[in-house]
Amino acid sequence: MKGNGRRIVEVNDLHHTYLRGSPLEVTALKGVTMEVYEGEVVGIIGRTGAGKSTVVQHLNGLIRNREPGKVIIDGQDMSDTSLDITTIRQKVGLIFQRPEEQLFERLVGDDIAFGPKKLGMPREERRERVRWAMEMVGLDFDRFKNRFTFSLSGGEMRKTAIAGVLALRPKVLILDESTTGIDPRGRRDLLSRIKGLNREHGITLICVSPNMEEVASMVDRIYVIDDGRTVMNDTTREIFARPEELRRYGLGVPQVSAVASRLAEKGLAMPRTPLTVAEAEEDIWRILSS
Repeated sequence: MKGNGRRIVEVNDLHHTYLRGSPLEVTALKGVTMEVYEGEVVGIIGRTGAGKSTVVQHLNGLIRNREPGKVIIDGQDMSDTSLDITTIRQKVGLIFQRPEEQLFERLVGDDIAFGPKKLGMPREERRERVRWAMEMVGLDFDRFKNRFTFSLSGGEMRKTAIAGVLALRPKVLILDESTTGIDPRGRRDLLSRIKGLNREHGITLICVSPNMEEVASMVDRIYVIDDGRTVMNDTTREIFARPEELRRYGLGVPQVSAVASRLAEKGLAMPRTPLTVAEAEEDIWRILSS
């Protein structure tokens, strides 16, 4: 789903240093700039240590920017000390790698309802929020609401953790390598459901992932971050059409895009950089047919 023209996330020349002034001081961000429009699905990629997680933690206030740069969320300046950070975390849900490690309630339904309960929502509203969130991730409400969280499978725990974020009905959902460690079938199912949140409910998605096939199948645009700076920004197809440039930043491209690049070097150029096997099959068939 494409954006509707209204910026919901603005990051301008953002800097951040961990443990400033100490012997362990580390500069993580040196000027990241990006913008995300309502309804978009945007990817953030970069080698380990590039600063990706530091950026997304600024977007829901886990890190408050006190250094040069601006972070504006839904029109609200995150550097404003009077800002109620709770309202931002209702708007921007952040799902970490292995979010199931954050489960702490005994029962699945209670864990998912924790956020709405903290916000003082009435019992019936909480119940409907939990039902909706569980439905969105593929957990049957009646079957799972009274299950013990420790009795769940790994995939079910992951879905429970994501449902706990969805129960707040965020405008923006950030996935920070949140599908890591899930089996391929479970990953496909979860990604399909997350994509459905964007397509059917207009939730803006920001996806951080080391898996280029996953990125290619999910996002409309990509920001590449390297050494704490934004170094590339374009549509998914245009980014993956530049494999040599990506390699300089320690990144690859989806396998099918890499094959297309090699074929072009041999004189068989495709009309576009394919992002999926289906696209590649379609383009090769057209070439052979002509």
